[in-house]
Amino acid sequence: MTAPLDPIRLSIETPADPETAWQAISDPDRVAEWFTDASPVGGVGEPYRLDFGDSAVDGDVLAVEPGRHFAHSWSWDGGDPVDRTVVSWTVEPVGRGGSRIVLEHGGWGDGDDALRDDHLGYWESYLEDLAALLAG
Repeated sequence: MTAPLDPIRLSIETPADPETAWQAISDPDRVAEWFTDASPVGGVGEPYRLDFGDSAVDGDVLAVEPGRHFAHSWSWDGGDPVDRTVVSWTVEPVGRGGSRIVLEHGGWGDGDDALRDDHLGYWESYLEDLAALLAG
């Protein structure tokens, strides 16, 4: 038996204040500027969907602290429910009014190395786009 895979954990620091950073990861209009079409972040248990056009991710909101943190399940549309993972976003204030955005994507099953590595590359690219957007 192999050890579980570590979650993807990435962060960016931005001069944007925490409120602006929160909007960039939770407001559908802002998310579309750097990532894809997203549903609004609702309450715990409510559906959350990301639509990439040729594919989509369906999930449910698992945790939400408005202005600070939210987490949702992640399952590719039509995928096996056993392959469901969890994505969480956290906004932390940093010195001089800026913020840090932390992404964690975990819950990878045994043998998901290639899938995890693919997602790591995608997330790195998307977070670069988010950092550029928030840098102004």
